[in-house]
Amino acid sequence: MGTGSPVDFTSPDAEAWWRGQAEPTLRLGVQGIKADDGEGYYLPDDARLADGRSGARAAWALGLGYRRSMQAALDAVHPGEGVVFGRPGWTGQQGVGMTWGGDQASDWWSLRALLAATLTAAASGFSNWSHDVGGYLGERLVDRCPAELFVRWAQFGCFTPLMQAHARMEQEAWTYDAATLRRFRAAVLLHERLVPYVRAAAAGAARHGLPIIRPLPLLDPGDARGWTVADAYGYGPALWVAPVLEAGVAERDVWLPRGEWLDFWTGAPVAGGAEVRAPAPPDRIPVWVRRGAIVVTLPEAHVARGLGDTPAHERPLEATLHGEPRCGAASARLADGTRIRWTRRGGWSVEPERAVSCVLR
Repeated sequence: MGTGSPVDFTSPDAEAWWRGQAEPTLRLGVQGIKADDGEGYYLPDDARLADGRSGARAAWALGLGYRRSMQAALDAVHPGEGVVFGRPGWTGQQGVGMTWGGDQASDWWSLRALLAATLTAAASGFSNWSHDVGGYLGERLVDRCPAELFVRWAQFGCFTPLMQAHARMEQEAWTYDAATLRRFRAAVLLHERLVPYVRAAAAGAARHGLPIIRPLPLLDPGDARGWTVADAYGYGPALWVAPVLEAGVAERDVWLPRGEWLDFWTGAPVAGGAEVRAPAPPDRIPVWVRRGAIVVTLPEAHVARGLGDTPAHERPLEATLHGEPRCGAASARLADGTRIRWTRRGGWSVEPERAVSCVLR
């Protein structure tokens, strides 16, 4: 921003110096780093890096070096626990930390553009994805996000791996009216309840590369219509999500993937492989769950009280089987290896044993 200079992360000495600036703060207990900026355009084209490349040739490698340096600092102080939250993203950077979708304005066009960015990022291998709920820059860059848009953005954020609200304006949910706060709180509660489900999807992404957010071509490459669907997506292995992207609507048309689905909110069965018109009242967006899927969540009351410092493996769980599977069996594997099964003959089983409330919906 006009002072100082970029750090040359191709230089071992420079990288070690930069990493050393972070570690004392991390030892105080900080377990996360927001690696802001770091884009390649900060490097002058004629700069010369330690590995011999020019700024023009090495520009988009800068962000990956930045992230790796900060992850190394976290690993040294908080092994297996520290998280990097990075703004720039380029080839290879999907393997380090979180990425968020930049600084949007607070308008409906920006929300639609962000959803398109979310799908293309997923198709590029970015699984740990986030965005600024309500937009960061404000409406027309001078006012805070309108209440309706803020709620719809939060409902999209509910079905994003990391949900965050961050803005230049006074945009905290409690500064809006009571109805907006209630709807925002409901989205936050559901997002936190879904953490076991999302963590399981994240563990799967680490193993095989399939991201948490799944555009239709990743779910069903044989569905030719899927290559044109830019306004809905799979969320983990069992959910299909259709954010509301226009003002003043109470329903929207959605292409539903092939197969058998249940309305997430009502349990009503819906046949896939066709376009459906779905209700979208102000308090929710259209979401479906694949028939026969087990979705593992945290109990609502447990989340509403505050998670505190309770370790994840000690928290109570709820396992919901959404419709009896035609094959007569279903299973879900959590990130910690816990396996929850249901069979028509044997009912529910949990290995290893832990507190799980199981229900067939």
